[in-house]
Amino acid sequence: MQMSSLSPETCEIVIVGAGLAGYAAALALSGTGADIIMLDRGTDKAGNASHSDPRTTALSPSSFKMLSCLDVLSACRETPTPISAMKITEAVSVPKWPGGLLNFEGTDDGALAYMVRNHDLHAAFAKVSRNISNISIRQGQTVTDMEQTPNGMQLTVNNHQMICDLVVACDGRQSLVRDFLGTRVIQRDYHRAALVADFSHSLPHENIARQIFKTDGPLACLPLGRNPNGDHVSSLVWVEKTKRAQNLSALSSERFSYALSEQLDGALGDIEISDTPHCFPLALMLAENYAAPHAVLLGDAAHVIHPLAGQGFNLTLRDAATLADNVFEAKMVGLKACDMSVTAGYQLSRRADAFAMAGLTDGLNTMFGTSFLPLSWLRHAGLALVNNALPSQAKLAGQKYADRGTTAPPRLLRGHKFNG
Repeated sequence: MQMSSLSPETCEIVIVGAGLAGYAAALALSGTGADIIMLDRGTDKAGNASHSDPRTTALSPSSFKMLSCLDVLSACRETPTPISAMKITEAVSVPKWPGGLLNFEGTDDGALAYMVRNHDLHAAFAKVSRNISNISIRQGQTVTDMEQTPNGMQLTVNNHQMICDLVVACDGRQSLVRDFLGTRVIQRDYHRAALVADFSHSLPHENIARQIFKTDGPLACLPLGRNPNGDHVSSLVWVEKTKRAQNLSALSSERFSYALSEQLDGALGDIEISDTPHCFPLALMLAENYAAPHAVLLGDAAHVIHPLAGQGFNLTLRDAATLADNVFEAKMVGLKACDMSVTAGYQLSRRADAFAMAGLTDGLNTMFGTSFLPLSWLRHAGLALVNNALPSQAKLAGQKYADRGTTAPPRLLRGHKFNG
């Protein structure tokens, strides 16, 4: 990169945002040899900005390979917890035919998914990134303007001018970069909120994830390790109508634990919430376009989907791996990171995958959210039919789609580093 008092600073790639998406993009792209500047609005050089994030992530097998390949998981404080199986059912209050239960199990190759805490993952990303020479992380940096020029994308950052070949928008669902590009979005408010908290329980979870579908939204219990007292711990994601979710989050720990115990019907024994549940509003958001000249959208800047399938961050990692593949291929033949092959290829692959996953999760949410009695019976009978009659190959195909998306997985998702 070059800088003088008479001209803007120039660089290859600028990543706007230093959350999980920004770090995923930076580490994935670092293997291409590109010079990368990551702009962080925060000022914590230790990467602690998301330590207050109580959420967890279920990494798909391909995502697990990618983050292992990038040395991120080995830098995590806690070892990821494997999910060996998932049990899906409906709440006892939902009218149903007998036998409606759907089970998924891991294959001989490994687990269904791997649980990590978001704050632990973010700290590991920051730790690994600090040791990579072609990643420059700048704190306290805010993009206030952006303009396409013949020489690249020009950004105004804290009254300082920069020109880059490619800007990667990782600045979240309220993306300013997306607004600067004039990209329209498709969005819908679910009028629901997700309650998120860790809780301890007296019975072991046996590395089984449990998801209970209710009329107002799903309730998921995802296995974690043990707390300092040696108790079994799981991560809760409980979706309710927004007002009810807010009321539940205001309950005392004892009353909330009792309410959760009623929902689980004793499946995990005695329950104790370790902290006040956090409440996250839910909405669907899809950018109409994921790329423009000299720019791409990545992560929540491009797509926000319903959490019932746990695929949000896995989509983000597929974004980062695909973009890195495209940039690597372009640079190998002497092209720039902003070449049409990069941006157009990224748009084609990532938009199709995200729209397909959004359609799937939105459709499942609608199907399980109906209280119309005949449809409720039909849905429940369908669960039993799928679980008992669907060939195992078809189930594995469904798991493969959730793991890899609609296209062949790029290098990093297969656990392969770039070799120039």
